[in-house]
Amino acid sequence: MSKPAPLAPRRDDTYKVVMELRAALAEHGITLPSLGRDFGAPPLVILGHCNTATARALAAALGGSPQRDRPAQQSSTA
Repeated sequence: MSKPAPLAPRRDDTYKVVMELRAALAEHGITLPSLGRDFGAPPLVILGHCNTATARALAAALGGSPQRDRPAQQSSTA
């Protein structure tokens, strides 16, 4: 019996999401230098490390409180 053909690589939109997030953060004067794409399966967005000033700016840009109308998303690790 022959092996099934491997699945074709799936093109995901992780890179596009990273670029959209980078642009949205830049509108608030926030830069996350390590923002990028993880090439694991499934691909994840790498938010990386930031200093406290950047974390505070990010919290302020997000309004300082979580969105209450959306369910919490579970994090996924590869």
